[in-house]
Amino acid sequence: MTNSTSVHEHRRLLLKFLIGSPLLSLAGCSTPKEKEEVAEKIVYLLQNPGEAINVFDFEKMAKQKLPVAHYGYMATGVNDDLTLQANRDAFAKVKLKMRRLVDPDNVDMSVELFGKKYPTPIVICPVGSQRAFHPDGELATARAAKTRNHLQALSTVTTSSIEDVATERGAPVLFQLYALNNWKATQEMIRRAEAAGSEVMAFTVDLAAGTGNRETLERFRRIDTRQCSNCHSENRY
Repeated sequence: MTNSTSVHEHRRLLLKFLIGSPLLSLAGCSTPKEKEEVAEKIVYLLQNPGEAINVFDFEKMAKQKLPVAHYGYMATGVNDDLTLQANRDAFAKVKLKMRRLVDPDNVDMSVELFGKKYPTPIVICPVGSQRAFHPDGELATARAAKTRNHLQALSTVTTSSIEDVATERGAPVLFQLYALNNWKATQEMIRRAEAAGSEVMAFTVDLAAGTGNRETLERFRRIDTRQCSNCHSENRY
């Protein structure tokens, strides 16, 4: 049996360890900014997606692995990134209703959207220029969407054709449209999406007056020493 002196000594050592642990510092932070500063010190690389604790772990990984301007494109909001914070604040207001004493092995998260039933309410949003992040670009995203039968939305600024994406997905994709100043060209994009089987179109209007004040993207561009024209080409859609 351990005597009282040994117990106290063990407690002292444990407290000493906890006080010096960055994990304790993270738990004791009082503001999101302080938590982020501590989290930045706890840097690790994911060996596979299954090691992620939540989706924001992938953001940390992307910051380490992507070319700096590419990361800026992905991470930017507009107007001092206030739009990003507004989105996070709005999402935080969504509450899940906990149900107790139910069978957890048969959870139904299905939802009907645009006349079709999907196993979950997860929609893969339209992110442009995906080959800037992976050689397969939107095709890889389509394959991932197919494995869990998620609805995929395809950006106007896609780097893979809507026909190829729909083939990889094995089903029609939602098409996100940035209207062009040339109405005839806009109509041609819509007809092409329809011909590829797209049944739903999301009309995006935020760029009608320009490209938006994407400050974080502009800052990251300035510190990227690569010659962008060596890789970037016109939209392949």
